Amino acid sequence: MRLNEAQRHEGLLAMTGPGFRVGRRRRSTAGWLAGAALVALVVAVLPQSARQQLANGLFRGSIYALIALGYTMVYGVLKLINFAHGEIFMVGAYLGCFTLKIYAGWPFLAVVLALPVAMLGCAALGVLVERVAYRPLRRATRLAALITAIGVSLLLQNLMMLLVGASPLTVPTVVPTRQIDSIYRLTGLSVSYPKGIALVAAVVLMALLRVFVARTKTGRAMRAVSEDREAALLMGVNVDRVIAITFIIGSALAGAAGVLWGMLYPKVEPLMGVVPGLKAFVAAVLGGIGDIAGAMLGGMLIGVAEVLTSAVQTSPERVTQGVVTIFMLVAFWRLGQAYLAELPHTTRGRALRAGGTLLVAVSCWITAGLVASVVAPLLSAAPHEPSLSGSTFQDAVVFSILIVILIVKPTGLMGRYAPEKV
Repeated sequence: MRLNEAQRHEGLLAMTGPGFRVGRRRRSTAGWLAGAALVALVVAVLPQSARQQLANGLFRGSIYALIALGYTMVYGVLKLINFAHGEIFMVGAYLGCFTLKIYAGWPFLAVVLALPVAMLGCAALGVLVERVAYRPLRRATRLAALITAIGVSLLLQNLMMLLVGASPLTVPTVVPTRQIDSIYRLTGLSVSYPKGIALVAAVVLMALLRVFVARTKTGRAMRAVSEDREAALLMGVNVDRVIAITFIIGSALAGAAGVLWGMLYPKVEPLMGVVPGLKAFVAAVLGGIGDIAGAMLGGMLIGVAEVLTSAVQTSPERVTQGVVTIFMLVAFWRLGQAYLAELPHTTRGRALRAGGTLLVAVSCWITAGLVASVVAPLLSAAPHEPSLSGSTFQDAVVFSILIVILIVKPTGLMGRYAPEKV
């Protein structure tokens, strides 16, 4: 039985509840405004140096958010972690670099063309990867698809080495690197032109994606496929087309992120997508993989955490305390939560669970401090001297966030539990 257009539209509206989530509508506007006001108040009382580091984290985090959107969109419709996504980001950086070199004599034209060229090229690559590597494994086990994704990642890395060589290329500076004077006069923050362009472009692309998924017929189809692929197929949705469009959009955003990354950090190489891709994956998990707003939030938080970590000076004792705390969370958190889950689901029970959770976390931190005070002197002759730069372990902090979030809240900050269908 074929459904007419009106019936398909009505069916899609019925299906697209949370599905491919653009942010739960149950969250009140007042709550968001109160949260924004609280953040603004905290930022206002920070010293100038802290506000500058926070801004630097947002610039980097906006690029992580663009990459994370590709992870979360593909997972939303296919339940697949596309570990080749970092290499698509790398290809976008190369395409942007070549475009900027060709039109280096016309800076404005170079910047205007670099983004669409990289986005179109990466969109085509994303469709090719989906059609050749992932579609034949649509009904295979998740492990087979995961291994294929890793294989595609390695294939793209080595193909790029064969095509352009393993040596890094320098991205031409077509945008002045001086700071934007108007922003400095208004806020006291030092923001260079590449950082400003990167942040504005990332925010615009994320806003367009949000509107596309929430307001268009294709966006509703994407949410329907994410909610229930079989039911969407019965409603007349072309699932293969929706999945292809998802890869097109996610890959295009990764290509744009590659161009913006090259403008901020003017060096591209075949292996450059590995670490940013993994950090973007952490951002997607932190925000709640499958949730678009969560991917944006997670990217920003990971960027801020990375920059703030690189700016601190700490001691071996504090580093050891953090490591021991993570090990203790891994060992005891689930055990404690199992006991707390037996409390009644009443106001008193929720209060006891919150207090017990806080007590477990504080106990882990205090115990880890005591252990660190014994272990750290064995690692350094001067454990209390702030001799370690945060830049030496900023990557470890980012991946520690992944461990903690998977233990404490596996669904992420804005994700929700979705029971497995059998």
